[in-house]
Amino acid sequence: MQLFNLINKIQRKISWIIEDTLYFFCKTFYFTKKCNFIEESLFTIGITTFLNRYDNCFKPLLKKLTYLFPNTQIIVIANGHMMKKDQIVYLEKIEKFCARYKNVELMSFVEPKGLSYLWNKILLRSRGDSVLLLNDDVNIKMKFQDLVIKSGILSYPITTINSSWSHFIISKVIFNKIGPFDEGLKEIGGEDDDYAARLAMMGRTIKDFSTKAIARKLRRKRRLLKCNSYGKDMNLERFGYSNLNSEYLAKKWETGMEYFDGAVMVPNRSIRYWKLRKKWSSN
Repeated sequence: MQLFNLINKIQRKISWIIEDTLYFFCKTFYFTKKCNFIEESLFTIGITTFLNRYDNCFKPLLKKLTYLFPNTQIIVIANGHMMKKDQIVYLEKIEKFCARYKNVELMSFVEPKGLSYLWNKILLRSRGDSVLLLNDDVNIKMKFQDLVIKSGILSYPITTINSSWSHFIISKVIFNKIGPFDEGLKEIGGEDDDYAARLAMMGRTIKDFSTKAIARKLRRKRRLLKCNSYGKDMNLERFGYSNLNSEYLAKKWETGMEYFDGAVMVPNRSIRYWKLRKKWSSN
């Protein structure tokens, strides 16, 4: 098993080395992938990012996205941060960087906002019928364009990629039907659990596409910051996300691994059964 995992790891690294080489060659000699046939209204790309990931994650991701999707609306949200002086400098840099690209729109904050709030802002501002929402800490290959445009992924109401909400597509139709992401989640974490449960309550399923064209860039150790946007040590937060959000979910939902009266089964969640508590169900 260890040998098998090692071989897979080596193969993945080689595939990304080949990808980086091809991408460098193509952009250097201006070999652009033709995607002028993409209708502007078809989809929007949304990226949430923050101070700590500007150079190592955000900049290379946006460069590649604008190369692959030069005519697609790309909305970037730079979240606020507790480190106010550093945040002001960061916002000046990201504004200048985003201004290089005609199809990129930037929204930025000095004070930190919850991820639900940021996703809602992107969806409300987007012109596309569907929105591809991306975390900033992902790597994409050039064939990611084919996944989005040719695979049929945009025809589904809501779709995760590689079973992850770090990169998923949601249509305006389902967003209007289910409603916005819950902004009672003031920090980061639990947005996917909450929305998946609400989808299940409405009898909606989440499609999933598997692909090697996108992958998480940072290992868990590098993702867990000593001081995140909210001034928290992520190593001390529940599941590495937010104690505040976890407490909010526990107040909103009754959950269990076995069926109980009134509960709905939510597929592909670590906790299987969910039921809104009385305060929220009455709303």
